[in-house]
Amino acid sequence: MREGVFVTGTGTDVGKTYVSALLVKTLRMQGRSAGYFKPALSGAAWRDGALVPGDAEEVCRVSGLPGPAAQYVAYLYEHAVSPHLAARLEGPPITRERIIEQFSQVAARFDYLVAEGCGGLFCPLNDGEKPLLLGDVAAMLGLPLVIVSPSGLGAINAAVLTAEYAAKLGLPVLAGVMNGFEAGNPLHEDNRVQIERFTGLRTICVARDARTIELP
Repeated sequence: MREGVFVTGTGTDVGKTYVSALLVKTLRMQGRSAGYFKPALSGAAWRDGALVPGDAEEVCRVSGLPGPAAQYVAYLYEHAVSPHLAARLEGPPITRERIIEQFSQVAARFDYLVAEGCGGLFCPLNDGEKPLLLGDVAAMLGLPLVIVSPSGLGAINAAVLTAEYAAKLGLPVLAGVMNGFEAGNPLHEDNRVQIERFTGLRTICVARDARTIELP
């Protein structure tokens, strides 16, 4: 198993990129050779005649990781839809082989890699005869998961279901992260207690203005 983590989420827009950027930043501040990888990114914008990977750019900006950001993304699409649909609309289709090849190229340059998923573990990347889900990608890359969830209403259900699905797939989970956590907020505090109770995972609480993040 390579040294690193695979950051997944309980859904879309829960803060995977934010957490990934903080992880890379923290590791680099500690003197670690830390890099970043994303298997697929949809919803990219055009700039100067090229698609720009916004998530990867944000990670580079926050962490100080050298660009260009596109080198850290295996597949890049314009349509802001699930990667399998974006690939069908634009091409090329997403394959296991290219993801592994791109990941290996990035991993060879760093001692520690933070890989960020696209959506949750059941997010389809290819819906062909042999579908490729994000959970399959996590298994292929051989990195333990960090599960990012929101801190508010619905966090318990989302985090527990994601942890249970990871266990079903046989994927190791290093920790959970509650994003946007407000210390002293009764709902957020209780959600943390319940998530840890039902998943058995250590849960890291990250405020909206966090500057670093430490994993166990």
